[in-house]
Formats: sequence, C-alpha cells, structure tokens
Amino acid sequence: MTFVGFDLHKRYITACALDAAGESIAEVRQLSTALEAVTAWLNTPPRPVTVGLEATLYWEWLATRLAEQGHTVHIAHAFHVKLIWQARAKTDPIDARTLAELLRVNLFPAIWIPDVETRRRRQRLRGRAFLVRERTRLKNRIHGHLTSENLVAPGADLYGKGGRAWLATAPLSPVLRAQTERLLTLHDAITREIAGLDGEVKRAAKGNPIVKQLATMPGVGVFSALFVQAEIGSIDRFRSSYELAAYAGLVPTTRSSGEKTAYGGLGKASNRWLKWILIEIVVTLKLAPGPVGTYYRHLLRAKGKPKAQAAAARKLCCYLYWMMKEGWTYEQWLQQHVHSQRSEVRPVQRMGAVA
Repeated sequence: MTFVGFDLHKRYITACALDAAGESIAEVRQLSTALEAVTAWLNTPPRPVTVGLEATLYWEWLATRLAEQGHTVHIAHAFHVKLIWQARAKTDPIDARTLAELLRVNLFPAIWIPDVETRRRRQRLRGRAFLVRERTRLKNRIHGHLTSENLVAPGADLYGKGGRAWLATAPLSPVLRAQTERLLTLHDAITREIAGLDGEVKRAAKGNPIVKQLATMPGVGVFSALFVQAEIGSIDRFRSSYELAAYAGLVPTTRSSGEKTAYGGLGKASNRWLKWILIEIVVTLKLAPGPVGTYYRHLLRAKGKPKAQAAAARKLCCYLYWMMKEGWTYEQWLQQHVHSQRSEVRPVQRMGAVA
C-alpha cells in the first residue's frame, strides 16, 4: 500500500509518497498539473495507491480523473488538517508529507464528496445565484445614480414597462445617463441568462419527489427546494438536525470552562451556500404566519435583525431536516410538531401520496 499526499498549487503540485512503514518512496516539489504528468508519477510507486489532497483549487477535477483511473482518493478540509497537525515549519514538501502521513495512520479528516450529478447541479444553481447577485448590484447602482440626482422613481418596479419609460425621460446628467444606459444593457443581458437557467432548473426539478416535498413549505419555491437538496445531498449522512445546522454554519461557537460558558459567533467552517439559501427563505417568511416567522419576530427586538435571522434559519434548518428524514410535507410536519408538544402519539401519513 502506498499513501500519496498532493499539495495543490495553481501552476504545480508538490507530491510525497510513503509506504506502510512511513518511509518515503518518492517526492517531487514541482510536478506539472497536467493529468498525464500526474498519472505518470503515480505509476512509479507500488500499487495500490491511496491519494489524499485538500479541498482547494482544482481538487474536484483531479479527484474525478484519478478515481476514473482506479485510484482511491480522499479529500480533506484544510481547516481540519491544521487542527490535527500543527507544525512550526510549513513548506510545500512538509504539507504533502503531512497529508500522506495522515492517510497512513488513518487520521485523515476526509469530507463527504457529492456524486457527479449533485456537483453539476450545485454548479448550475450557484451560477444562477451569482447572476442574481450581480443583477442586484446593478440595480442598486442605478438607484444610487437616481439618488445622487435627487430623483425618486414612481411605482415599485423601475425595470418594468412603466419604470423604463420614466427612466428614459429622467433628468439625469449626461455622464450618469450614459452610465445608466450601460448598466441597463448589462441588466437585460443578465436577465436573459437567468431566464435560460430558470428553464434548466425547472426541468431538473420536474419529477423530483424531494423538491415537491420541500416546496410545500411557505416561502420555498422550486429553485430554493432544489438548492437545499443539492447542498445537503443525502440527509442520511447527518445523525441529527443539530449536525445539519452546524454544517450550514448556523450553530454558535461555545467555550465552556468550569461554571462559565460563553457563546461566540457562528462557525466559519461551513457550507456558506446552504446558509445563504436558508437565510433567503427566512427573509420571505419573517412576516408570514407560522413557527419560523413567529420565532423571528420574537427575537427581533431583543437580538436584532442579523441574530434573529440566523436563529430563525437554524430553526428552519431543523424543520427541513425532519421533513427530509421522515418524508413529511410541511403540513404533516406541523401536525407532528403540534402532537409532540401535546405529548400525543398519533401516526402521521408519510410523503407517499405527494411524491
């Protein structure tokens, strides 16, 4: 058995291969990132070969190609590697050897790797979210131009037919008029791209039982449901709703010593995209009737908007966990929630009829 650690860089890879006894078999400081060069180097040590690398740069591409060639590949979270292995000296060869050594002694902090279909779905949905963010930035900049000229657009939709007609005649300065026209051109181009992606998202969600199930919750549409499913993956890999909330970065850090306990900010080592979509759902639910909106409004005055949103998103995350775990619709979950509060045990129909 050979254990290989790859330290990835943009232009090269630092590699180290160890045998079962921990002796170095081969090392290279600057291996080409070309697949042919990596494959040729991996063919030199004795097989079977187990490869370990951190989740950074082009790790997904490399892990997929090496797995296709029959190599066992493990991916580690860089933060967890640092927690396990502390060293005074940090160089590329030391990092590569560290990864190989952690593999050898079975302490490698491997993370869950989604399948190819889930990764492609994530890329599509994250790409759409990026375009929506960029379009929002363009809108804000246009509104900034209007504010600088003390102009207030009539009506709610500045980008509808009526809003465009007013914007075309607004008394902007020549410079801001030219800039606004450029921003509108970019806005329209991005809107067309988003519309094309919306069609792909709807086709991907068609016939998906989990999306249909999650979309029964108020504030959760087809896009949000598919996004949540893609970011969570298999719900069975989480042992509790607390684990899922921690994975989403919605659990505050805790420092406890003796009789003193202090709570800090939310964990940084998390799935930031899952956290983002959950908070986006909370924004749509915070004024709506139901347990999530009620919880948000209860905390708003005492904790402030950011903390109230995070706490409500954590509660929402727990609800989604049990819906996916038990196969309940939102109404079925509410029934179960009310029954559990009343200490009544009553069977709840599963999702079969909806799926």
